[in-house]
Amino acid sequence: MDYEALKAEWQKEWNEKGEKYAKAVNDMVAFAEVHGWDAYEGEEPVDERAHLGEAVFALLKEANERGETAKFRADFPPSNVIFGECEDEAGDADEKDKIGDKLGNVDQICPLGGENALFVVSQSYPEGWRKKLYLLEGERVSVIAEGVITVGKSKRNEIYALLRRGEVELIKGYDGKGGGEPVAKFSHDVELTYDEAEILPFNNGSKVLLSCHDGIFLISQSGAKLIHPIYEDGQLYEDDDGNAALYIDMANATLSNDNALIVAGEQCDDHILMDSEGEQLGSIGAQMDYPHFCLFSADDTQLITNSCHFYNGVTIGVDRALLKRGVQIYRDRDFTLVDDEMLVYAGVATRDLYILGDAYGYIRAVGKDGRKIWRHYLGGTIKSTALSEDGSVLFVGTYGGRLHKLRLGAGQDSHTIGNGNHKEEFRLIAYEDKIYRW
Repeated sequence: MDYEALKAEWQKEWNEKGEKYAKAVNDMVAFAEVHGWDAYEGEEPVDERAHLGEAVFALLKEANERGETAKFRADFPPSNVIFGECEDEAGDADEKDKIGDKLGNVDQICPLGGENALFVVSQSYPEGWRKKLYLLEGERVSVIAEGVITVGKSKRNEIYALLRRGEVELIKGYDGKGGGEPVAKFSHDVELTYDEAEILPFNNGSKVLLSCHDGIFLISQSGAKLIHPIYEDGQLYEDDDGNAALYIDMANATLSNDNALIVAGEQCDDHILMDSEGEQLGSIGAQMDYPHFCLFSADDTQLITNSCHFYNGVTIGVDRALLKRGVQIYRDRDFTLVDDEMLVYAGVATRDLYILGDAYGYIRAVGKDGRKIWRHYLGGTIKSTALSEDGSVLFVGTYGGRLHKLRLGAGQDSHTIGNGNHKEEFRLIAYEDKIYRW
């Protein structure tokens, strides 16, 4: 059999087995949502295309070199089966899977005007993590800088923050190509661990909220102020040798859209409610073991917090009116149960709902009252999310090195797992030091 005939055989098998797998998963999940998982007696569907993974990935790289990615996507609809389990963030991947070993992480996605976006990719090397800042402009991807650790955008007023080592730069109306109005530059001498970091600028450009393994900080012209975690007597946590040093896991923080409130959490404490200067007002107790995520609704009337145990989680919603009084929210009182399944890693708030990404590779839309609206499976562990300016496009990044561009409500194909009726226009794959389109 010649090579073209072999590719045709691969294509036929890829499509037939892909459609069969997607339908089987969709049918299984739909049944369980109605009758419960205990009532499901069938076998869990298996994607039977793993043996084609290496060959299909080679064809994908060839298609990128020739500029034929649209045709390739039509011939071979995307699937994560080529990466196996090597994108698992928990670190138990099969070391023999060389494709998965060379994938990066899409750490942050920051929306620009229209459907353009900035995104940061991190790659692991023996000497540590390396990060690159990219610009996605339509279908074109370009490297902007290699010294930017993380990027963030204010809730209002189009203020962008770029974190470099020892410096934060704020730009109003940044376009990723040098355009925009410089607002401020903040320098500081705090030693930070940069492999995991997120930044949120305030709407007026006066300071930024930084969360990382070294703590949660407010950084301004005055320097860096640690706001969480701290003891009640104001002293820093101490390490085993009595030194004032921090290393926290699951650092997460958010701002209300009006910037009046800060919420911060980490593995060893509740979510803490603070004012805009970092002074504590109250706390929101974890419903499971570890606080993991927090986000305000688009209209600022509700705060959601997620806590987890292993790969499961609970998300609750607390009314803003209660937060203003500095309440202490604990179990079984004063909150709405938004979700009782997801370990949430990332999310965005739209006018009417939340779109949350979880540890199992799903993005799910839920209402403020806990209504389950839709689900869409992407695979891996969701790492980052962003909405386009008009809310019609959702960008999703994963620990498996993928950035997905989804047009919401535009119709799904027969290979889609989910019920959201969304169209994936393309996905980008960060592999080694390149970006491939699929």
